[in-house]
Amino acid sequence: MSTDPRRVPSTPAVPGRHLTLTVGPPAAGGTFVARHEGRVVFVRGTAPGETVTARLLEDPEKQADARFWRAEAIDVLEAGVDRVPTVWEEASVDGVGGAEWAHIALPAQRRIASEVMQELLRRAGVTSYPIEDVQVEPAPHDIDGLSSRTRVRFAVDGDGRVGMRPWRSHEVRDAGENPLAAAAIRDLRLGEWTAPEGTEAIDAVAPSAGPASVVLIGRELDPSAIEIPEAWGDADVAVRTGRGLVPLRGDGTVHERVGERMFTVSATGFWQGHRRAAELLTGVVETTLRAPRGGSAWDLYGGVGLFAATAAEQVGPDGAVITIEGNRRASQLAGENLEDLPQVSTATADVVDWVRARRGGVDVVVLDPPRTGAGVELMGLLARAVRQRIVYVSCEPSTLARDLAAIERAGWKIVDLRAFDLFPHTHHVESVTVLERA
Repeated sequence: MSTDPRRVPSTPAVPGRHLTLTVGPPAAGGTFVARHEGRVVFVRGTAPGETVTARLLEDPEKQADARFWRAEAIDVLEAGVDRVPTVWEEASVDGVGGAEWAHIALPAQRRIASEVMQELLRRAGVTSYPIEDVQVEPAPHDIDGLSSRTRVRFAVDGDGRVGMRPWRSHEVRDAGENPLAAAAIRDLRLGEWTAPEGTEAIDAVAPSAGPASVVLIGRELDPSAIEIPEAWGDADVAVRTGRGLVPLRGDGTVHERVGERMFTVSATGFWQGHRRAAELLTGVVETTLRAPRGGSAWDLYGGVGLFAATAAEQVGPDGAVITIEGNRRASQLAGENLEDLPQVSTATADVVDWVRARRGGVDVVVLDPPRTGAGVELMGLLARAVRQRIVYVSCEPSTLARDLAAIERAGWKIVDLRAFDLFPHTHHVESVTVLERA
């Protein structure tokens, strides 16, 4: 850990013009806004109110007509009040990505993320909810944001070195101890291992139930040539090639417990990355969805059935829940995970196409789209189809703001919006919005 919060760790000289910049407000994407001779510069590795020496990431001679430049702070001339010693040296200047706010105090990270989210909602034209009430909350019992990530993707270079890529770079750098990763992932010591030829990336997973999982990814990898290191202990191991997933130890899945229910997830499939996220979000959905007994619910972008299970408990055995997921493997696992709930059925389909083809309405909907969001068309379809309530789980405030503005125009209103810091030491925010007819 750096001993002086005012200093950015030194880095080898890298071509790029150096500028002295005074940093202003945050921008979406984890950077901060500065200006140089009237041009906007988005700066990484700094904080509001700081004066820094920054290195441009693009050649200014080739970017003369660009509307903005990107830069990275390489020295702090005047530190801001929010700067603290970084929690991850290797993610500092010219270092790996994935912790762009590791040098900012956690309470300040949440304040800054709240400001960004509020501004995005304001710019999108959201009016039915007091925007100043949107405040990013910590996950329960998350004191320092460390050891919280249960899913980490590592990059591999042509020599088999395992690490991570810097911001806007294809190089692979040493990731060090990676203090944000769960202990079970750090214990794999992947950075000390040389990956076999053809490995392009490695997914490491620390599930809440069962051993860790390691998946080597490469289109031309030969599974028969893989030797499992002793350091991996009893971790499950698989190889994902252009021909699919080949388990070497285990069956290519991991197991996640939420409350009393166990979910099986593909080792390379989607699951919330923070160790407390699934439990937290399930609790919020359970409280806000309020599906009527004997009623109907849709779970859109349903994954392996996390929120469908909650909806099924609420509608009861006489109700009906349909969970829709575009990934065939995830949809198959959802059916297996929820086979004890006969009121649930699964559909493998594009969500927008599926909703567009439906005839008749539904009482409530929960949706958890990817970062691209639900989209204006889907929000319009839901505005007409849903009778009572929509609960929108989002991992990207910019697309959420767009979608909320769209459904407001269709006659709906926001009755609750909670945001959570489930990606500590980054700019990413998870949120749950509750919508009802205006």
